Amino acid sequence: MLPAEYDAMYRVELRHWWFRGRRRVLADLLTEVAGPRAGSIRILDYGCGTGGNTSAYASLGAVVGIEPDAGAVALARQHAGAQYVRASGTHLPFRPGCFDAVVASDVLEHIQDDRAAVSEIARVLRPGGAAVISVPAHPWLFSEHDAALHHFRRYTKIALRNVLERGGLRIRRLSYWNAALFPAISLHRLLARPRRAGHGPRSDTRSTPWLINEGLAGLLRVEAAILRHASLPWGVSLVGVAERV
Repeated sequence: MLPAEYDAMYRVELRHWWFRGRRRVLADLLTEVAGPRAGSIRILDYGCGTGGNTSAYASLGAVVGIEPDAGAVALARQHAGAQYVRASGTHLPFRPGCFDAVVASDVLEHIQDDRAAVSEIARVLRPGGAAVISVPAHPWLFSEHDAALHHFRRYTKIALRNVLERGGLRIRRLSYWNAALFPAISLHRLLARPRRAGHGPRSDTRSTPWLINEGLAGLLRVEAAILRHASLPWGVSLVGVAERV
């Protein structure tokens, strides 16, 4: 991503409704993966960005965050509770089988060779370990937001399943997420497709007025509660758990 997008992420990711909602879902899935070993597992935050999620996993075990961008790593290191390493997602500097869990939250779409990325995730997972994964859904929703964040793609369920299985992971659970706002976000992204003349693409990562922000965060809190027990049939993103084969 562009440095400006990392800066925007760092400014809002602890308060913004979307980041808070995603973080809650990922933490729930990671807790499910940890099971009775919660508090003592080894966790890799694969593509940690500016670190807003990474420290949230610290209660479940020892956390390492990796990110290829030096500026993002510098921002991430301002968060306590984890170690941060600059590294490529397709050439991880870790020995095979050294993590119990990997969290890849909206990362695979940034990597051109996503199969190589999944193979690296599988390599560093111990036998029986699992990855918690989220990606943007629906290729037809590809918009200025995706272009600004340097996404190569958005995923269908079939496409995500195929790349995970080819990379050595088997899906244990897969669901859509951000279902309540799916119609509104879809309409916004589709209408925003024509780019403004003379301007580069811009993402939707920006502050939201407090009252709206808290209302949307409340909606996603309800979704997180539902996802603890059932899958959602539609949504803006896909979230799931895949175990090492």
